[in-house]
Amino acid sequence: MLFLILGQEAQEDVYKPDSMNMRISRRLKLPTPCFGIAISGNYAYLSSLRKIYVVDISKPDSLYLYATINTTNIPLGLAVHGKYLYVGHGYKGLSVFDISDPNIAQEIYNLPMPDTTMEVKKVGNYLYLTLGDSGFAIVSIENPARPRLLSITKTDGFVRGIAVRGKYAYVASGRGGLKVFDVSNPSKPRLVGSYKTEGFAIGVDVEGNFAYITLGREGIDIVDISDPTNIKRFRLAKGPGDALNARTINGLIYVAFGFGGVSVVDPINKFEVARYKPPKYGGDYVFDIMVSGDYVFAASRNGMVVYQVLK
Repeated sequence: MLFLILGQEAQEDVYKPDSMNMRISRRLKLPTPCFGIAISGNYAYLSSLRKIYVVDISKPDSLYLYATINTTNIPLGLAVHGKYLYVGHGYKGLSVFDISDPNIAQEIYNLPMPDTTMEVKKVGNYLYLTLGDSGFAIVSIENPARPRLLSITKTDGFVRGIAVRGKYAYVASGRGGLKVFDVSNPSKPRLVGSYKTEGFAIGVDVEGNFAYITLGREGIDIVDISDPTNIKRFRLAKGPGDALNARTINGLIYVAFGFGGVSVVDPINKFEVARYKPPKYGGDYVFDIMVSGDYVFAASRNGMVVYQVLK
């Protein structure tokens, strides 16, 4: 169970999955592990070892590998805008690929960064990049083929995750916890709030008055951000594995739990809506997820997994 306060966990059968209101719709085994995922239209883009897999998801029960894009470094974060794929390209910085035809996709531009470029989030005409010890960067894509660096802001931790809502950027800053910046002037972000998390802040997502901070083995720190200058803990939740990434939609949290699989939780009412925990032996390790309708699309060590939440 995600919230241990809900009761005792059943004895685990290491050879069978533990599922509730969720099933595997389809699994697509790929040659190398997948770490990140982005979805645009009928395609999912999965980052892997010096390559990006493009999977046709128009029929979630019938996936197929549409194309493979080779890269010169390990791609991490991904974001899609029209015919452009923006790639957090590790030590290479930000790379832009023309994906008009994914089968002949080419890197058309590269914007160097001072540190390893990881997550890429697109909001309006801007990209927000996480840069580890160097903080985060804001890039203009007014010209989508040639992004332009506007600012780099250092925090007091290792920045891996970022979420942007309105004029605020919420930054998962490792041991530094959660930082909130006013980015209404993207050339000069201004720190307005800070919150010390229970553990190492890996990722963050925001919906309404709450931010959901993934902390690995420490679980998820749910905080009230109604006043970004005075952030308060709402609840700390632990689960069946390492909380790596979370997506919040319509008041529900979808969590990638590594070996613990995927959980869907109502954080306000404190109950688990659905889960799929793979068997201990031979199961998937879920790094990242995206949600579309009743389906959860996961980047896994074995490739791509599609889960269906049963109504």
